[in-house]
Amino acid sequence: MEIANSKQGLMPVMANSAFRKLWAAQWLAQSAQNTVHFVLIVLIERMTGSSIHQGLIIFSFTLPAIIFAPISGVIIDRWPKKYVLMASNGFRVIAIFSYFLVLGMQGRVSTGWLLLALYLLTFSMATIGQFFNPAEAATIPILVERDHLIAANSLFNLTLALSQVVGLIILGPLAVKLIGTEAAFTLVGVMYLLATVLVSQLPKDTPARASQAARSAWHHAWAELKEGAVFVGRRPAIMLTMTHLTLIASLVMVMAMLAPGIANRVLRLAPEDAMVVFAPAGLGMLLAALVLGRMGNRTPRQRTIRFGLAAMALGFAAFGLFSWRMVATGQGFVLDSSVVTLPPASAALILSIVLISLLLGLSMSSVNIVSQTTLQDSTPERLRGRVFAVQFMLNNLIGIPPMLAIAGLADLIGIAAVLLGVSLVVAGVLVVTIVMQRRIGQDAASGLAAVNATAGEIVAAPPPAVKAEAEAASEPARTKLETLPAVESSG
Repeated sequence: MEIANSKQGLMPVMANSAFRKLWAAQWLAQSAQNTVHFVLIVLIERMTGSSIHQGLIIFSFTLPAIIFAPISGVIIDRWPKKYVLMASNGFRVIAIFSYFLVLGMQGRVSTGWLLLALYLLTFSMATIGQFFNPAEAATIPILVERDHLIAANSLFNLTLALSQVVGLIILGPLAVKLIGTEAAFTLVGVMYLLATVLVSQLPKDTPARASQAARSAWHHAWAELKEGAVFVGRRPAIMLTMTHLTLIASLVMVMAMLAPGIANRVLRLAPEDAMVVFAPAGLGMLLAALVLGRMGNRTPRQRTIRFGLAAMALGFAAFGLFSWRMVATGQGFVLDSSVVTLPPASAALILSIVLISLLLGLSMSSVNIVSQTTLQDSTPERLRGRVFAVQFMLNNLIGIPPMLAIAGLADLIGIAAVLLGVSLVVAGVLVVTIVMQRRIGQDAASGLAAVNATAGEIVAAPPPAVKAEAEAASEPARTKLETLPAVESSG
């Protein structure tokens, strides 16, 4: 295993050959997972033309994250992580090729039984995959020096986000469009197989001997999760950040669920052609990552969050209005050169859909990146894993009910009306965010004044200009105050 001497940047991490293999396996496994999600959504759209069934298939591959989180932690602590990673990818190869058996039953069993088989198989595959991410995160400290952990975790978080774009917006639609559904399953199986080969070359770790029974391990896992939840619940700033992250995760699930329906029922395209409309959203996500990576520190985080939420609310409202207009006029989305012969109004309608998609990608990615960074900065290192476990559980636990409700509403009142409703929800979150940020800023300014007074400084009431500056800087100040109890308890 190679370990570089430099302590800054990504280059020392990328110089570590074992880490590169783990990172490449993450790219393959996460992109494969999101690709098969898109393939299944398209398959269900073709079979049923119903958003509620789209919601059920998404429910099938998100529910295991809620049920099996404690079990995965127990197994990962008791078995070599290398073997857990190999088993997770290897069993998913078998599960992927099991879809061929299910698809082979078409025409011989009713659609209801076929859908049930797809749901159960998807649930099983998602359960297997539930062990991959925690084992992967637990492997990083084994391969990387402590001083390089921040860079390594940042790279893995970025890869996790980009793999959604690659799988759901690029690779999945391209595979279904160019090689077909069955060949797309084969491609995913090969990706999982390559990931298995890569993790098999990692050094074997020796897990600590478990001195407690499995029941005690269960209690320990839930106790740690509860500790993270208590930490979050006592800090309004972190709760607000969690709200933003959960909102984005829920919207990603909703858009993935609605995408084939928007393509098929609104834009009069094939379900797999959703890529044409949502590829600009993927481009927007990448642009946001690049811009924030270079200039993110120049703009206050609170302002970026507010602007991002406002752009999201306007984007979803405009998407709903333009979708309603296209359904009302019967205007389809033109994919060839005949677009130049369309009336100006029709061509403008199509161009507007593309630009709105770009805006949604930019705004959603901006809010997600800034919120993720804020959560990392605001959480003591000793609690960071537990806090992120709470976040991932909230993403699924809170995201599933509205997703299923939206799926039913899309069938009942139409996709355009649902998009308008989503814009109202985002606008509501924006209002709550503005109120909470002001309150948190005031509390942070008061807290700093109290700390300074305790230290023996005479602090007068700040003038309005100073107070405004304190509110603008409330986020780092709040982070400092929130980490004080952790420092005191450790000393």
